[in-house]
Amino acid sequence: MLSHFFLMVLYALLVSLFFTTLWRRERRQQIKLFCQIFFGMVGGGLLVAWLMYPFPSGPPAPFP
Repeated sequence: MLSHFFLMVLYALLVSLFFTTLWRRERRQQIKLFCQIFFGMVGGGLLVAWLMYPFPSGPPAPFP
């Protein structure tokens, strides 16, 4: 049930809530900043994952 994607979305949600309540006072500005941080983190994570997809995940296997 705990996948990497779920954990990334949960982390983005918590960080976005923290910085939104820390940096903005008005409700409208909080919602705007929350959306910017949350979708920026999730979208950035997916973009980096997509860019790293063609590369192998570990060292090459030794020849027998």
